[in-house]
Amino acid sequence: MKRTILIAVAVAALVFGVVAYANAATSGSVTVSATVKPQMEITVPATVDLGDVDPYTPATGTVTVTGKSNKNATLSASVNAGTFTTLNSTVADASPVAWGKGGNLSYDDTVTGTVDWSIDAGTVVSGQVTYTIAQP
Repeated sequence: MKRTILIAVAVAALVFGVVAYANAATSGSVTVSATVKPQMEITVPATVDLGDVDPYTPATGTVTVTGKSNKNATLSASVNAGTFTTLNSTVADASPVAWGKGGNLSYDDTVTGTVDWSIDAGTVVSGQVTYTIAQP
């Protein structure tokens, strides 16, 4: 009888030990978050040659502006005529232009330059168009 009681106590200890061990396991979870920072890139060609220009006859060229933005962006331009009599940009005239968002943005800007009769023949004239993208 002692032996039966001893075996019963040992079996009970094993059963309760396994149950206690099984109940000891717990779980937890964590919420992972991050804030996406605004990012933008813009690429413009270094130069655009409008070719030969006659006085008061506009010369035009295309400037392809490319870039990336992870938020809806606008494209604007400012013009410094430099030694041209006039220098215009369709983006500058319509600034700002809705550009959108994504990794493959592109806009073709038409740049027009003119000279007057006071500029000597053979003179190389130049001006500058500065493009800016913004995330409002």
